Amino acid sequence: MRKLQISLFIFIFGFLFCIPYNTNALAKEVVSCDYQFTNENGKKIELNYQIFSDGSVGLPFGDGSLFSNDGRAWYHSDKFSDTYYNIAKINNSTITCPSIYVQENDLGVTVYSNPVYRDSCSGRCYNITSSTPKLSKWAKNQGIKSKKVSSTCVGSSMGFYNRKSYVFPYFRLYSDGTKEWSIGGEVYVPVTDSITGSVNGEKFSISVNDSLLDTIYGSSKTSCPTSIYRCVSKTEDGYSYELSTSAGYCTNDELSTEDGQAFGSSYYNGSFGDPDSDSSSSNDNYQPGSVTIDDLREDLNSYNQDAECNSILGSTEDEESVAWLLQQLLNYIKILGPILVVILSSLDFAKAIITSDDESMKKAEKKLAIRLVLAIALFLIPTLVSVLLDTFGITTDAICGLK
Repeated sequence: MRKLQISLFIFIFGFLFCIPYNTNALAKEVVSCDYQFTNENGKKIELNYQIFSDGSVGLPFGDGSLFSNDGRAWYHSDKFSDTYYNIAKINNSTITCPSIYVQENDLGVTVYSNPVYRDSCSGRCYNITSSTPKLSKWAKNQGIKSKKVSSTCVGSSMGFYNRKSYVFPYFRLYSDGTKEWSIGGEVYVPVTDSITGSVNGEKFSISVNDSLLDTIYGSSKTSCPTSIYRCVSKTEDGYSYELSTSAGYCTNDELSTEDGQAFGSSYYNGSFGDPDSDSSSSNDNYQPGSVTIDDLREDLNSYNQDAECNSILGSTEDEESVAWLLQQLLNYIKILGPILVVILSSLDFAKAIITSDDESMKKAEKKLAIRLVLAIALFLIPTLVSVLLDTFGITTDAICGLK
């Protein structure tokens, strides 16, 4: 009877231990984002997007398909899903539904993953915020929380000193009063933080002063001015920029308007820069003399939990990094480990029961204990690696996001 109870315990333990990791390995819906607006023909349009735990996004229609609500051809902008997910993910425990931008013209309707600068609108355009994010039951069980974006806007471009390269600053407001800003509208940081990076090896730091923040956040919704003044000063290895309403509010404007770019520039074909520049690139989407958001993304340092990491393995969010590959291997090991414990231990106990050998039963129990310890150790590998590297002074942040 005792042997039978042990065998049943192993199977029940295996079932309870393995199932959670099998389900977590699959993509789960995290949040549902609903958008509503009335189009130029007076039709009420409702759009629904689902964000899943693997970073994918469920779209309400296929590109170029006729949307049933208005019978017109609908499209999504390039890399919509990836960008939408990046903007929605505030950090590992909080997510939001970002503002979107819908453009109607004779060619159809296009949805962008974030608001577009007003001068880029062709036809009739709408900046739309979502209703309150709807977290899935799975997300709530995981402790994930959501925040509602009340308003998002994009101001005039900011030019880098003495270069024909530009970026667009974005600002957004949450229903709880939180204020954030971004370069390119993808990675947001608190408005009190600077955004740093580099352009062709020259480091930069960009901040926003109170005069501009008071203008943008002066009401219940964001309102970005068409002209944003750029103060600029030289640093030891680059330049320091401050966004302002005018030169009079700058704390330091050493170089002022020497390069003639105080109030920004024009926007060319989805890239930042002047197409008349002599520089070139092998990138088909590259405009001569420009710096694209993709060019800047690797250099931008934000205070987002994920972006703060300085990992020697890379980020688990980057499919080309070592960290991402290790995370996939760990995910499978965490699933296979408990399964092997159940299978191998069950065989050992079954053999002991069939042969009625007390010595075999004791060995099976000992092996079970060892296997359980090893299975639990699998979940502690990232922590152990981090402790060892920290102890030997190799790095204090070696496994960013690895778990």
